[in-house]
Amino acid sequence: MLDSNLPVSLQYQLREIMFEKLNSGEWKEGEMIPSEHELCEEYGVSRITVREVLKELVQSGYLKRKQGKGTFVSKPTVSASLVSNYSLSQDLKQKGITSEFKLLELNFLDASPSKKEFFGLSDNERIVEIIRIRTIKDEIYAWEKAYVPERYLKNITEKEISEKGLYPSIKERTGLYPVEAEERMEAVICPDYVAVQMHLPPNTAVFKIKKNTKSLSGYIEKCESYLVGQTYNIKHIIQSGI
Repeated sequence: MLDSNLPVSLQYQLREIMFEKLNSGEWKEGEMIPSEHELCEEYGVSRITVREVLKELVQSGYLKRKQGKGTFVSKPTVSASLVSNYSLSQDLKQKGITSEFKLLELNFLDASPSKKEFFGLSDNERIVEIIRIRTIKDEIYAWEKAYVPERYLKNITEKEISEKGLYPSIKERTGLYPVEAEERMEAVICPDYVAVQMHLPPNTAVFKIKKNTKSLSGYIEKCESYLVGQTYNIKHIIQSGI
């Protein structure tokens, strides 16, 4: 049974439980998972909650539906857990997979009214815009544009972002680290300017992810990413209080 008294939703709890079953191998490739009714009974949640989670996992490529048969586990993918001391690069390195970021732009900008409100900035505070491409096994996997208040990245340089990464650079300066992330993902046609930088053909379908990341002191990052296909899926588990 899930706990409605926890600060995260039942949908979030169920999604993380199902992620764990998929990534641990408890639910194996090609195996049919429990029915909607069985999941409702086991975890004490509504059918609407179960259907929303299944929909997300199907869209992410973890599961696939077969009409009249049920829902099955898709082909295994490289996965990683995002915790407060998370490093996807280190996790992939342990698996023998080469991963790196290529910094495209590092800009210091005046914050728009909406970003001032979002981050709680004063009129004279600026934000840092970071545009990067991630490659895995020398193939472009993702394009991302992140916004961070300048106060969290004082005197940041292109070299430091390239070598240390974003969250380690923030933590080194402030002691802050991610404890929670709000994410929304949808399948879209890649914008032309992003497709050019990712070396993709026009009208390529990609996953678009919007992520707002919090520390114990409030929001530290607003990010928009575009991910190619289903070759790699990243499991995001943000654990607070670590």
